Amino acid sequence: MAVSVQSVIDIEASVSEIMEVLADVESLVDWSAAHRAVDIREADDDGWPLVVWEKISQFGVSDEMVVQYEWYDGEVSWSLVESGTQKIQNARYTLTDNGDGTTHVVFDLEVELKIKLPGMVVKKAQKSIADTATTGLRDEVLRRQD
Repeated sequence: MAVSVQSVIDIEASVSEIMEVLADVESLVDWSAAHRAVDIREADDDGWPLVVWEKISQFGVSDEMVVQYEWYDGEVSWSLVESGTQKIQNARYTLTDNGDGTTHVVFDLEVELKIKLPGMVVKKAQKSIADTATTGLRDEVLRRQD
């Protein structure tokens, strides 16, 4: 059964500053505790990552996966191409300019695992992922502004 999580935050940065951090997928190893390695396998002519291999480890579960990215104005999404432990992974960041120098960020994630985990572990993983996807992103964006 797939589980979903949504996390929302306002970040003191422009949409383009946040998109720049999101496009720097290789930096995930620096600001996402779950990411151990990231490799861009395919990028478009402007350098935006399209196919990315990731090695992750969280709550005792390690995985190597390939995801396919789609980039739009103020939005990025990705979906799972292959994985050892996941059947489904669909994620999306939607960024909206608040008009006051801040950006409203909504992160949505849907995951279905091939393996069975206790409900408590799944809940902890959801909270950790949501925190990293919003607070971790905010911290990285603000760090780059300094």
